[in-house]
Amino acid sequence: MQNALFKQILKSVLLDLEDPNKILAKTKEPILVPEVPYELEGFFGNVVFTCGVLFEDHIVKIYYGRADNVMALAEVHIDEIYRALNI
Repeated sequence: MQNALFKQILKSVLLDLEDPNKILAKTKEPILVPEVPYELEGFFGNVVFTCGVLFEDHIVKIYYGRADNVMALAEVHIDEIYRALNI
């Protein structure tokens, strides 16, 4: 069942290499939001959450959970993330 009061989304941040407590940039808009039925409905609907990330050949591979029920993979070119971070 979709949770109308709560939505869990995914944004991106860029941290300083020497001091990861320092945020250099962050996205204003989410890079991943619940959209399809298996993200909107499930054990806890309206939720996407990261489970792991790989970086290969300029592609960011985001493994994520959907509605606390299934897993998925989203692939995003690093340049798209840089644009979202305004860098």
